[in-house]
Amino acid sequence: MTANVVTPVGERILVVEDEPAFADIIATWLGQHGFRPIIAHDGLEAVRLFETEEPDLILLDLALPHLDGWEVIRRVRATSVVPIVVVTARGAVADKVRGLVEGADDYMTKPVSFPELVARVRAALRRSQAFGQAGAFPEIRFPGLVIDQRRHRIVVEGQAVHLTPTEYRLIRHLAERPDVVVGRRELLVGVWGIGYEDDVHLLRVTMRNLRAKLATAAPGRRFITTSYGIGYRLDPSRDDPNL
Repeated sequence: MTANVVTPVGERILVVEDEPAFADIIATWLGQHGFRPIIAHDGLEAVRLFETEEPDLILLDLALPHLDGWEVIRRVRATSVVPIVVVTARGAVADKVRGLVEGADDYMTKPVSFPELVARVRAALRRSQAFGQAGAFPEIRFPGLVIDQRRHRIVVEGQAVHLTPTEYRLIRHLAERPDVVVGRRELLVGVWGIGYEDDVHLLRVTMRNLRAKLATAAPGRRFITTSYGIGYRLDPSRDDPNL
């Protein structure tokens, strides 16, 4: 089912919302700002439309019939790095952290400001497009670590490591200035965007998950070091002194 307000050009936005009136309002706002909205009212329909319509971004509620939003994120992330912006009534910090760590690119709590929603959609699309451009250097290489900018993945000691888009952006951001401590605030704004500059807990959780994946692929290596109270540094040449 498509929204009543559509435009012939613009990015395709899959709106996953089980309340038809609210879904129509979101679609109207998106259409008025040049996007092409597509509406799904449950999780199964969302997965089907994701596969057939190949949207440029997904706006996702969590409390959905048939298949909840958490499972939608997992199924989408199994094959795609398409931006996902969660829009939900669940405002607990634990839910926000879980959503972003599992693969959402942004998280908004209802009731939402529709101008802010449109702004966050645009910001998520800009981040996605920026990280999708490999430019003249499709790979960034360090000892035992390759960042593949074409496929949005990393290879550690010859082994491909699956990262969420947020984890990928985090290590990619650190790789821009290896051996330099990057401040927490800079990482939060650069990886998550405006509005997350003080969310240190989110950065710590995401960093912990990223480090765990790196450690599984390369036991005994410490790719990222911490400057306590300041930030993090990518240092692929270091062994872990605790092992």
